[in-house]
Order: sequence, then structure tokens, then C-alpha cells
Amino acid sequence: MSIKKLNQDLINKIAAGEVVERPFSVIKELIENSIDAQATSIILEIRNGGIDYISLQDNGSGMSKEDAILSVERHATSKISSVEDLFKIYTMGFRGEALAAISSVSEFTLQTKQQGELSGIQIKTKNADLEVTDCACLDGTKVIVENLFYNVPARKKFLKSSANEYAHILELITNFALIYPQISFKLIHNKKEVVNFSTTDNWQDRIKQVLGEIEKQLLPIERKGTISINGFVGKPQVARNNRKSQYLFINNRIINDFLISKAVKEAFGTLIPRELYPAYVLKIDLPPELVDVNVHPQKAEVRFQAPNEIYLAVLAAVKNVLLKNDLTPSLDLISDKTVKENYESADDKGFIFKPKMVESNYNIKSYSQPSLSNIKSPVSQNQDALNFTRELLSNPDIKPTQVGNWRLLGQVHNSYLLVEAPNALLIIDQHAAAERIKYEKFKAEYDSSNIRIQKLLMPQTIELSAGEVAVLENALEYLIKLGFDIEVFGTNTFIVQGLPEDLVGLDILQTVMGIINDLQSNDFMQLKSVEDKKDLVIKYAACRSAVKFHDQLQLQEQIRLLKDIQAIYNTLNTCPHGRPFLVELSLEQLAKNFKR
Repeated sequence: MSIKKLNQDLINKIAAGEVVERPFSVIKELIENSIDAQATSIILEIRNGGIDYISLQDNGSGMSKEDAILSVERHATSKISSVEDLFKIYTMGFRGEALAAISSVSEFTLQTKQQGELSGIQIKTKNADLEVTDCACLDGTKVIVENLFYNVPARKKFLKSSANEYAHILELITNFALIYPQISFKLIHNKKEVVNFSTTDNWQDRIKQVLGEIEKQLLPIERKGTISINGFVGKPQVARNNRKSQYLFINNRIINDFLISKAVKEAFGTLIPRELYPAYVLKIDLPPELVDVNVHPQKAEVRFQAPNEIYLAVLAAVKNVLLKNDLTPSLDLISDKTVKENYESADDKGFIFKPKMVESNYNIKSYSQPSLSNIKSPVSQNQDALNFTRELLSNPDIKPTQVGNWRLLGQVHNSYLLVEAPNALLIIDQHAAAERIKYEKFKAEYDSSNIRIQKLLMPQTIELSAGEVAVLENALEYLIKLGFDIEVFGTNTFIVQGLPEDLVGLDILQTVMGIINDLQSNDFMQLKSVEDKKDLVIKYAACRSAVKFHDQLQLQEQIRLLKDIQAIYNTLNTCPHGRPFLVELSLEQLAKNFKR
């Protein structure tokens, strides 16, 4: 087989495969160009998740006719001129590949105008043909990308659903908005405005704009020196089961870095469970020569000259913040039910408050020492147990430890129930079992439209990030049918006015946020089937409302759970996610283990 030289069009398409992977990649390159052009306003419009149409308008410096024509040529750039420049990069773009790659795999239009010029320049490309004309346009640059990968069908078929592409773009805009508060960002999807972040001089104000409720639980972090660290780290109670609330910027670039994520996680130590991830917004600045930003085609990763120094700096900075701050969870312990009990009707004009001591139904795990006055003495505890036992024994119909042919032996480590069954010992995972029971109950009520809704006396508002808004909007019809009364209350604000009766007593905002987070972690927006979406919503509503691992259960609660398990375990013995909730050790197995 003889060697032949490829034509320029094919070379461009091959190069585009490295730079332009999906609509997200196109938009990232365009926004970086706008930032380099000193733009203070970026307006992005997309259709069908960016697959059919992308338009980005900035108010940056614009380009001359000569520069505009060169901008769609490969390796044409104003940002580097020597090999040495690659190791001291201060700009977002530098390789001169972005517009050339994008224009080779789309129907591409560029309009640009410098301030003070009477008219602008328009460049259109399609199938390697270049058309240059004068045009009327705003100061700055506008790029329109239509029918992405129309001429590379093999690549187009590997694109995800429009909802999935849209979710990635939302996440990208969130990141850029967080690190560039001096730039306003507007996103319009399918002709609907979904994001509008105004400029601000206060970084924390931008974080509140973008991330919503979580901002209240962030602690400021600052470290000066060659390795400068600024930003915010979340308190332990806002740790998530994924890394979607971790935002990292190296020299103002959006970066994914496992080393830094690991350093933050280690700094938290035992403050959060092993399976959760802390939330943070971190900006790390260091001399450009100490970090290589040219190691990834999409510039999503970097290589540090001294990675161990970076790791230790982040670890120490986060530990210092956690040690200095009060990490006690600040939760509203007054449930809707309690509020009702604290009010009594006065007249037709309203209610009067009836103050009384409030006892919380929540199992709060605080990182501060408990008050000695709240701890009962052994004598008091024994008396309580004696009174409870007498009450049970006085009723001949109640056998507290016998449930059918099972005998309850007790709760172990506030996580498992031990049960003596005929010829076997049963070990039951209390959360997994309760989750399956709630799931089956919710599913039956959902299908029969028979869910009982508890209206809240005091509705609560919840502020979400753009990504969380997208997930909630996609899941809203399922949540409403499940018994949640949630309405849009602004661009990124929702009002919760009711919830399923089974969830009464739980922290409302924490529960709703938890469900959204669970759906986000499991790529809810990628699902196409209505049944799959419904099932995922029910699964995580069940998970959030079920008894938790490490919850101490009263005897009556243990008995109630066993009765529910007995009703299903012959046909269902796993949680909705497929984990077993019951392990059986036969007498033969026990004897074998003891060498009998």
C-alpha cells in the first residue's frame, strides 16, 4: 500500500475530531475566544441541545478583515509565536485550531466588527468553500454553527440525546459563570431563556446567583503565596454522592483534576462518610511555567511541575478552614406538623401563636459535643425501659419480640436487625429493606393515582443551580404525580407547597435537593423512556424517605419493619437498586463455621 498525502479538507476533519467532540466542545472553544477578546457580555443560543444550532454573541474587541479570514485557518493565532510561549500561556486559547476545526464540520458563519468601524465582516464556510462579505453587525464577534457534523455522519451518530448535550452545556456555562463574575452570561435553549447571570464585582454574589441554596453552607478559603488558593468549601452536611458540586479552576481555566479532589476529600477525613464527596469552588493560581495546559486536546486537564506541593497546599488550606469554623448543621427543626400544633384559630382574621417546647423528629448528627443536660442517666434510662416493658406486659395481645414465626433479637450498630427464624439466623439491612417497602408502596400509589398529599402550612422556596433546574424541570411531572406540590417561582427558584404524606417530618429542602442530586448523579436527563424516568424518580423518593443506615429504631419501629418485610421477602429480597436486604444463615452453616 503506497503512502499518499491527505488533502487539506480531510486533514481539518481529522483535527476536528480531537478538538470538537460534541456541541459542548464547540461552545467551550467559542467562550474561551470571547474571554480572550475581553468580552463583558456573552449571549449563547442553542437549539436541540446545540446539535442543530449554536449562536454565540460577545461584545469583545472584534477582528479586522485580515484577522477574520486567518481565524478559520489551521494553526493561525495571535497568542503564541515560539516554543517557549507554550510554557508561559496566559490566554484561554492559543493553538489556532478552534474555528478552523469547527468550520470544517458544520455550516459556519462568523460576523465580527471592531469598535469604531462602520461595518463588519461576515465569513461563511461550507464544504471547504469560503465566502467573505461586508455586513451590518454589533461590535464584537458572533459565531453561528448549524448542523454540527452534517458532513461527518459517522461522528454525528455517536452524539448523545439533545437533553444530555444540553445538560453538559449547562454545566459548562455554570463553570464559566463561576470563575468570571465580571462577565454576564445568558443562555437561550429552544427559544427559552434558561440562564441570565448579570455581572458583579463580588465573587460570592455570583456563586449565590449560580449555585443557589448551597452558597449558604460554604466556608471561605484563602491561601497566599506562589500557590495561591481562593474560594469556598462546603460544610460536611452538603457533601454529595457525586462530584457535580466540585468546581476547580487553575489559572482561571476549568479543570478536572483527581489529585486536588483527593486532597480536599482527605482534608475532611471522618467529617463525611467515605462514599460522599465534599462541595467546593476553588481557584488556584500559580506561575504559568509551573503548569502545562497543553496536555489535553480540549484543555480539560493540566500537568503540574510539582504535583506533591499542590496536593499538600490544598490539603493544608482546607484542613485549616475546617478547624477554624463551626461545622454544626444548621437545620430548621420545626416540621410542618409541629407548626400546625403551635397555632390555634383565633378568629376569622387569622391565627395566634401558642408557644410551647418543640421536640425534633430529626436524627441530627452534630459534630459538636452534646449538652450534658440532654443525656439521661443510666437510672433514668433503665426506668424508661422498665415502664415500657410493664406497658407491653400488661397487654396480653402484644408479644414485642415475636413477629409471626420470627423472633426479633434486636438492632445491631443501629443498622441491622437480627432475627431468629425456624432453623436459621436472619440479618436484615434496615435501610435497604425499608427502601424496597417504600418503593413498592410509592409505585402502587403512583400507578393508581392514590397518593396522599400533605399541604404545607408554610410553603418553602428553594434556589437551584442551572443544572439542578434542568433536572427538576425534566422530573417535575413525575414528582407531581408522586405527591410533590412544586411550582416555578422564578428563573432558578421553586416553591414547595406540599409533599407525599410519607415524607412529612423530613427536612423538606434537604429531601428535595437530595432527590434532585440523586437524579443528576444517575443521568436522569439521558433517559428516553417514560417508564425509566418514572422508575428512577420513585426509587430515589423511596430512598430519601426510608429509614437510614445508623438510625436508631425503637422496638415498635423494628417490629413494624419486620411485619412489612414478611409480607414481601419471599418474592422480593433486594432494594430497588438490586442490593440484598436479607442474609440467611442456616443452622447447618453456623455449625460448619464453628467446626461442629
